[in-house]
Amino acid sequence: SRASTILPEFVGHTFAVHNGNKFVPVYVTENMVGHKLGEFAPTRLFRGHSGKLVADKKAKPE
Repeated sequence: SRASTILPEFVGHTFAVHNGNKFVPVYVTENMVGHKLGEFAPTRLFRGHSGKLVADKKAKPE
């Protein structure tokens, strides 16, 4: 589950962690030990804030 703590025995294994929509494969490396499995399966998709403002700033050189 997402709440499971990653132990040193898990290094080198791949886990299928559910993100609320589908199962995401998470390959465990040494620097993940001590963290939770859910930290590596993002639940929200950030598409960025309003694109019109960003386009205006790029088009207008100051």
